[in-house]
Amino acid sequence: MKTRIVSVPVAAALLLLVARASSPAGEKEIPIPRPGPEHKMLAKSAGKWNAKVKSWFGPGEPKESQGVLKREVIFKGLYVHESFTGDFSGMKFQGRGVLGYDTNKKKYVMAWIDNFGTGISLNYGSYDADTRTLTFTGEEDNPAMGGKMKTRDVIKNVSDDEQFFEMFRTPVSTGKEMKVMEITYTRVK
Repeated sequence: MKTRIVSVPVAAALLLLVARASSPAGEKEIPIPRPGPEHKMLAKSAGKWNAKVKSWFGPGEPKESQGVLKREVIFKGLYVHESFTGDFSGMKFQGRGVLGYDTNKKKYVMAWIDNFGTGISLNYGSYDADTRTLTFTGEEDNPAMGGKMKTRDVIKNVSDDEQFFEMFRTPVSTGKEMKVMEITYTRVK
């Protein structure tokens, strides 16, 4: 009986595929996106990276920590998934991100979540081929740092095996941009 129950959904799925494949000539097929040069550039960052982190919580010397970033290409080259683990001021830190290129908007896109917040950060950016730098901008709510902030995140490809990341925040209340973090990533071979 179980075999029969499982076979019905499988048969229905196969019939749907056959029906789509033999659609009348007047119907449009849904175009499947393919990775372009922008996606392929992002894909070069796949792999495991050691991270040396510096964080500023105000004036003075930064707090230093370490972590590991793993990146993998997903959805047939359309996106790069990031998984970061490390410590942040003595606390365990985990973050996940997705990088891509939105062909409709003609912009790079970065989404980020981590265990230190409940929001999803979504930023759009551009790439400067001369300096090998991605720059993302957006907005976020950060009560711990004064409320609404403008964001600017910069990823410089120093070489195929080294990247330099800088995070800047501008509280809307002050209008003064401040550097809050930098990370040097070194590829693990």
